[in-house]
Amino acid sequence: MLQHLAHTYAPGDTDFAWTRLTLWRALLAAVLDQPPYEPVTSVEVHGASDSPSTVLLAAWLGLQLQVPVDHAITTRATGSSGIHGVRLIRASGAIELERPVANIATLVQPNQPTHDVSLPRRSLRDCLAEELRRLAPDPLYGEVIRHGLEQLTTGNIPVVEAESADTKAS
Repeated sequence: MLQHLAHTYAPGDTDFAWTRLTLWRALLAAVLDQPPYEPVTSVEVHGASDSPSTVLLAAWLGLQLQVPVDHAITTRATGSSGIHGVRLIRASGAIELERPVANIATLVQPNQPTHDVSLPRRSLRDCLAEELRRLAPDPLYGEVIRHGLEQLTTGNIPVVEAESADTKAS
């Protein structure tokens, strides 16, 4: 299904699987904005086989960090679908964000205490409300669906041309 979306994407297209990632993307970006400011060398993303959000998160991380991404399907005894966790590898050690239960994730970082953070599965209502607040095309989703998925499936890091100031302003 995602491959079809990649081939037929037009600005303005959206996907609730992408919208469900907002909290994951914000949390991972916040973690990387803190010291040590080391580059991520590789990424592992794992989740349920029925989760397009897991694939989109892996594609986004690979595209943004320009590193290899290992996307794995995992199963849990509780039958939890969706994203199960992310592991960002850096020289100082791994950052791990795991969601073992539906609403709580555990964040483990080198030389830091372990934190439990709120990371609920977003409802259809929440996703729809977010999309209706932003009625303009989402250029980042466009890049992820067109280029990030290609990188994830081929292992090649694509060269993505920078957007013009006009595109970013909308």
